[in-house]
Amino acid sequence: MSNWTDIAAAYDPAQDGAAVLVTVGRVKGSTPRDMGTNMLVTSSKSMGTIGGGRLEYLAIDAARNMLREDEKTAEILNVPLGPELAQCCGGHVDILLGKLAVEDAYNIFNQLNEENSILLSCWTASSCRRQIITADDSRIYLDQVIQSAIKRRLTSPGVEILSSGTEAETEFTLIQSLHESEFHLTLFGAGHVGKAVVRTLSQLPCTIDWVDERPNEFPDYIPTNVRKIVTESPISAIPGRPIGGYYLIMTHSHQLDLDICEALLKQRSDARYIGLIGSTTKKAKFYKRLATRGFSTAKIDRITCPIGLPELEGKQPAEIALGVATDIMKRHRKSRHKGNLVQSEGLHGT
Repeated sequence: MSNWTDIAAAYDPAQDGAAVLVTVGRVKGSTPRDMGTNMLVTSSKSMGTIGGGRLEYLAIDAARNMLREDEKTAEILNVPLGPELAQCCGGHVDILLGKLAVEDAYNIFNQLNEENSILLSCWTASSCRRQIITADDSRIYLDQVIQSAIKRRLTSPGVEILSSGTEAETEFTLIQSLHESEFHLTLFGAGHVGKAVVRTLSQLPCTIDWVDERPNEFPDYIPTNVRKIVTESPISAIPGRPIGGYYLIMTHSHQLDLDICEALLKQRSDARYIGLIGSTTKKAKFYKRLATRGFSTAKIDRITCPIGLPELEGKQPAEIALGVATDIMKRHRKSRHKGNLVQSEGLHGT
């Protein structure tokens, strides 16, 4: 996760002034954070994190030294995470430091969570040129490799580093999505378990449509990546949801749960996951009723019930939410891994 949103919420370009954008570049072995993780450093504070510890202190110190030197605009730190740094990760990480003018900060943060925007950074050992690319102007790049990478990141949030083709490892192009959401969840039900699920999942790289007929059931605070949908007909919220989304059903009514299950099976063959809260007894009853409504066993088996992880036997809302969030993230990571393998095979085959 790139943590752009956390940085934007804490940084006021007009008040905080010039900054250095610190980004985790290439990684090898075990590292505190993944490639593409960001931190912003000004002369007085830092926003976001690249994993803490001595590595982060080293990056902050280098960033502030850069702010004090007018001529220096970019630097790449090649850092082994071993005894010399008092870190036991054992991996290896490149830390990319590039000055960020106030105008550039405004441009980047104004594009946050726009689904068709990426940040393209062309790096050398001592320079970094940044440009925001959208779907409309991505075709200006004649380099087919860069075009293909831009297309991937416009459609699937993530980060890539493309080598320049020379032997110099310090010459490369960094492509980062400005849209952080990796998947979309539609959650039916704003009861106590629904609230716990939103509290947990809203901290992860996803967007959530939260659906209920009862406006008073929603809490006063709704996270920025959660959209509240109050409707007398929750089923009406099913059309128009993003392709390949995740669905959780936990309303106040068993009949409504059943009707939503039926509607999803009919309308959303693209759903990656349909989760239904309930016991094995509820599962058996629902499966029987859906079968009488004409659904095949293969279609009914697309519904996961009970939800969460069986090894978490607790019934507290927070425990259920933890199990559900873990299960969904496992499914999502597995899905992304398969997609990355397909992409990799396609690239090597061309």
